[in-house]
Amino acid sequence: MKNKYTEIGKVVNTFGIKGELKIQSESDFVDYRFAVGKTIYFKMGRIIKDFKVTSYRILKGNVVITINDLKDINLVEQYIGSIVFADADDVPPLDDDEFLIDDLVGLKAYDEQGLYYGEVVDVIMIPNQEILEIKDENAKPTLIPFVDEYIISIDEEKIIIKPLEVDHD
Repeated sequence: MKNKYTEIGKVVNTFGIKGELKIQSESDFVDYRFAVGKTIYFKMGRIIKDFKVTSYRILKGNVVITINDLKDINLVEQYIGSIVFADADDVPPLDDDEFLIDDLVGLKAYDEQGLYYGEVVDVIMIPNQEILEIKDENAKPTLIPFVDEYIISIDEEKIIIKPLEVDHD
C-alpha cells in the first residue's frame, strides 16, 4: 500500500517577524511542492495539519514560505521542528527518463542475461548523481550509478542493470 504522504522537508526556524517559515527541503521538486496555492502538511508529534502556501521563495538554499496568510511570527513559531509532507499522489509531470525514488525502491534488479542481483533498497543522493543500492538475498549491497551507462531499462516491476566490472588483481 502506498503512503498517503511524501516527506518534503522540515521547518527549521522562522524568518523575520512577518510569519515566514524557513524550511530545509528534502524534495527534488521544490518549485512544484512549495508553489503558492499548494497544500502541504505539517506533522507535529502525532498530529498532521494541512496548510496552504501563500508565499514562496528560495533564500540561501532554504525554502522560505508563509502559510494560510499567517503574517505574524507569534502565529507560526509553534511549527518549528515540524516535518513537512505533500500528498503522495500529487507528483509533478516527469520526463520519460525521470523517476520518483518511491517508484524505484522495491524494484527487482537483473542483468541483461536475466541474472537476479537483488532488490533496490535505496537511492543515494550525491552531488551531480544518484546511486542505486541493491541488496541480494544475503543482504549484501551492490551500488550501481543511476546513469544510462549502467541502467539498461526500467519498468513497473524490474530494472535491468549493467553491473560494474570489478578488477580483482
